[in-house]
Amino acid sequence: MGWRTVVITKPSKISIENDQLKYAPKDGEVIKVPIDDISVIILEIHQVTITSALLSRITESNIVLFTCDKTHAPNGVFIPFHQHSRYAQVSHKQVAWSEPFKKRIWQQIVSAKVLNQSQTLAYMKKEKVKQLKKYSQNVKSGDSTKIESTAARIYFSALFGKFNRRNEDDWRNSALNYGYALIRGAISRSLASHGFLPAFGLFHHSTLNAFNLSNDLIEPYRAFIDVVVAEHFEEFIELPETRFLPEHKIELYQLFTMKTMINNESTTLLNSVEVCVTSLMNATIEKDFTLLKLPYLDNKDE
Repeated sequence: MGWRTVVITKPSKISIENDQLKYAPKDGEVIKVPIDDISVIILEIHQVTITSALLSRITESNIVLFTCDKTHAPNGVFIPFHQHSRYAQVSHKQVAWSEPFKKRIWQQIVSAKVLNQSQTLAYMKKEKVKQLKKYSQNVKSGDSTKIESTAARIYFSALFGKFNRRNEDDWRNSALNYGYALIRGAISRSLASHGFLPAFGLFHHSTLNAFNLSNDLIEPYRAFIDVVVAEHFEEFIELPETRFLPEHKIELYQLFTMKTMINNESTTLLNSVEVCVTSLMNATIEKDFTLLKLPYLDNKDE
């Protein structure tokens, strides 16, 4: 799997030539990048022409391709079609998930999410670390005691101080949402390529959401975005006039290569998504929730 994130910000044509991505802007020099070096492509503007040959090669190389809306926020991801050999088997077994299976999987997801939140607080030298670690150890099947929501209130208050997750004017929410959208897109693409139907979730079940399962699996990954926003933009937290600017996105583009622990091994965040989804596929086929593998933040202080 590649390691480069390619961001297209100018009107241009992108194609493939000699197994390289060829970037030809309307104004500027042509740039070529080996396809095997690329993990993610983000089309930040609408004035981009892309050839079908490149789209086909992107699918073969498992490259994640994002489109963006008029505000340059990710709003779509290129999904491969029936890439996995067991596509039909996985989708049929997914829709037959039992309630106990879904509740047990959700229990693990919430536990991993809260533990990662505690790791974020520990790295940022904030309070409430031990409290969240204890919460992560006491999540029940289906999160019947609502630890996820309780932990979230404590977590964001400890991490950001005065902060309202619903405040659209707070630049931190813009930064968080941008990062979440990138990871959700990568998860959605991996789910589709492994034969899952993203609309059918484990916990999330909105009939208006085509990516309920993506919203389930993103939960342990949220802390990875949170720590980047908290660490790199901490000096701006007390400045209400701060806006989420294009230069701020540069740090978030590095999310996909962020060091991640999964299955007791260190890898990139993007590769961990593949490991996580593959493990969910195995758990689904074998009807064994213990096969699920989830990502964990590597506490840099330890």
